[in-house]
Amino acid sequence: MKKSYLALIISALVVGTTILWIASTKSQLSIPGIIQFGIIFALAGFGVFIGLSRLKSEKRGEPAEDELSRKILQKASSTTFYISLYLWLGVMYYSDKTKLETHTLIGAGILAMAVIFCICWVFYKLRGMKDA
Repeated sequence: MKKSYLALIISALVVGTTILWIASTKSQLSIPGIIQFGIIFALAGFGVFIGLSRLKSEKRGEPAEDELSRKILQKASSTTFYISLYLWLGVMYYSDKTKLETHTLIGAGILAMAVIFCICWVFYKLRGMKDA
């Protein structure tokens, strides 16, 4: 039960601090900034979805994480790791060719890793696990 609430609390904290960050910004938001905040809110929504699905399972008397969900999580995380290696190689290659600051590239890379994980998790959740 604690893990379910933890996912919801962390998602609420992320949304709250992002709203504070937007409110404290004095200048107008640019297109990349709007995209960045949209991705952050989408990832927080993914966390809320995971937390609520765990809560529903627990209220029905089922375990929050069964063997299949753990296997999907493990497969998605391992696939994300390999894709992220290539992502960071691409970031390193293009970091010399772009005028973006280093902290912006690192932040974009971290957000891209989270998006890749969400995509891999949804892919394996919909496709299912092959017996290998």
